[in-house]
Amino acid sequence: MKNIIILLAALIGGTTVIQAQMNTDNSYLRENYRNSKTAQKAAARKAARKARKESEKEKKETKEKKETKEKTYYVKAKDGSVTTKEKAADIAATIDTPYLAGAVPTTTEGIVCFERSFSSSGNTDKNVFDIAKEVAKEIIDSPQSAHEISRIMQESADTLVATICEPVFFKKTKWETDSALIRYQYFVTGKDNAATVRIWLISYSYEEIGFGYKAEQWITDKYALTKDKKALRKGSGKFRKKTVDYANEIFARIEERIKK
Repeated sequence: MKNIIILLAALIGGTTVIQAQMNTDNSYLRENYRNSKTAQKAAARKAARKARKESEKEKKETKEKKETKEKTYYVKAKDGSVTTKEKAADIAATIDTPYLAGAVPTTTEGIVCFERSFSSSGNTDKNVFDIAKEVAKEIIDSPQSAHEISRIMQESADTLVATICEPVFFKKTKWETDSALIRYQYFVTGKDNAATVRIWLISYSYEEIGFGYKAEQWITDKYALTKDKKALRKGSGKFRKKTVDYANEIFARIEERIKK
């Protein structure tokens, strides 16, 4: 009914059907606009903006994935496997635990001193003091010992003082060797088939840190551990590990001889 009224009004007013339709819903104008060059350019610009946004979004997502991967996966083990950063930190902490706070003992005067007391339960026919002396002499006479420095300084029935100097190896392969000279005093006191062995007055000779570098200035907690005490420093840390292992190896040799 509405369309009939509009049509009659258009005829009476002298307008055409098309004009009447245009006056009611503007569909004719919209169709003309869609087909115009202006509309096509606008549509092209809109499509280009959409494409740019999608491209930027894709780049952002790719970057975030890459950053996440770099933060999470970065450690490659010797067997070729890749582990997470958190797991690697846990592994490193576990490996370094025996060398962290308290691993390097010092005297009340602040001197680095590894000390161990030994006694015999009668399982050996040798005096414990004599065993400690034997180990010292074996180190001094070994081929790798610096014979111009290593020697017995004082020896009595219950006391031995020796200066020992020999290389310690941080890395030794066919193609590469990383080593330093360690120098220390080997001090033994004995009584009643028991002995106390002290390894102290330690210093190092190493190309990167110089000669006669004291342990007190290099492997103590202050110098060899990070601020949070949870890890070893890269340079001094390897000296700390090697020194702890070195002293423990000597003590283990003495312990083994006593048990025989």
